[in-house]
Amino acid sequence: MKQAGFYMIYVEGGNSPTYKHDSFESASKEAYRLAGTTGKEVFILSTVASCKKEIIIIGACKPEDNDLPF
Repeated sequence: MKQAGFYMIYVEGGNSPTYKHDSFESASKEAYRLAGTTGKEVFILSTVASCKKEIIIIGACKPEDNDLPF
């Protein structure tokens, strides 16, 4: 299943990015603003792929004598 990509902003020497921008336009406006206020180089990061670990465990839980009430 393909997920929608997003963009994040990283300011050189700053903290890890946390905000996800839905569009390049939104990310570029924020990058421009941050470059002006910090005087540092600002990078627009884009998603390439994602990884997710999913484990589903199904266990039997019916009565042993198979005496189901329905």
